[in-house]
Amino acid sequence: MIGLLTKMKKNRGQVSQIIKNYKNMNNIKKIGIVGHFTGENSFGISKPYLFFWQQFGEVSLISPFEKHVRDVDLLVMPGGQDVDPYRYLSPEEDTHIFTGSPCMQKERFDRFLLPKYMEANIPIFATCRGMQSMYVTLGGKLNQHMSHETNPSHDGGKLVHGITFENQHIIPGFAEITQHKPGEYKINSRHHQTVNEETKPEIVTILARHSTDDEIEFATTFPFYPCHMTQHHVEDTSDPATVFLINHLLNLNDE
Repeated sequence: MIGLLTKMKKNRGQVSQIIKNYKNMNNIKKIGIVGHFTGENSFGISKPYLFFWQQFGEVSLISPFEKHVRDVDLLVMPGGQDVDPYRYLSPEEDTHIFTGSPCMQKERFDRFLLPKYMEANIPIFATCRGMQSMYVTLGGKLNQHMSHETNPSHDGGKLVHGITFENQHIIPGFAEITQHKPGEYKINSRHHQTVNEETKPEIVTILARHSTDDEIEFATTFPFYPCHMTQHHVEDTSDPATVFLINHLLNLNDE
């Protein structure tokens, strides 16, 4: 227990230093997060997303029903319900019995607005469902259902499985903070679908895998397009590697 607490304190210290190093109060970054219907008469994002992302700049909600691209430094594609399987299945392929219903607001954003943000070369950070949707948008497919360690419903931030990093040299400075033994770096897990490596789009580079079943956990399209993707929920972990990737995107135009 003492060792775990020491490690958690060390991680928090790393995250604070990373944010401090990158955050310039005279250049507040504008972050747009895709929202959805959170209730019968409400629209927004979850509190953890708001509290986490406002550390990095000024947060605004993006409606899937907008017509134009927002002037933002970073577009955040959050987690959520399953991606519509008919976006990636061939006519011969069937849906899995455990594939859930899609969020139609996010599906609308992905169909009509996401291509406009990409055309405008807006940096994108995609997490969980966001990563899966970005992967599909680029031409990949998903594994519709799989079983592995997942977080208990009452503890979304619990670190349940280890990952192994690779190809860190793609992103300047990333290798220096990901010098971990295989499986040593741990993340949370709240997904039952994964991106399919056999259909990996050419511009996608794998950055980290699950240490035991090889599923893709971190990926990027950099330097071809400024987008980093993580399968886990960073708003519940604030882990140093993901925080580094976020700041890398936010500061690309400052270099």
